[in-house]
Amino acid sequence: SSVLSSQEISSVQTSTQLFNGMTVKARSAAREVIASYSVDDIFIELVIQLPSNYPLGSVTVESGKRVGVAVQQWRNWMLQLSTYLTHQNGSIMEGLSLWKNNVDK
Repeated sequence: SSVLSSQEISSVQTSTQLFNGMTVKARSAAREVIASYSVDDIFIELVIQLPSNYPLGSVTVESGKRVGVAVQQWRNWMLQLSTYLTHQNGSIMEGLSLWKNNVDK
């Protein structure tokens, strides 16, 4: 489990994928990825945390800051991202790309 979570975090750290307006930071010691996205007057922060028994345990998706987004819309985005990461075996970078596309819509 620790090897797999380390590989997933390092893949985020070494990713060359660029997001317009979004920064992605990975903290391997805490097994978490923080994504910050801002566009116009909206600022959103998202925290993805890998459990100690990753990939057997569920990935935790938490909201950091969210300014300018309705609560129901935010819940839908969080549910879609956590479902993608937990049940569809998606990588964190693919999940963040999906999440950003939803926010852009």
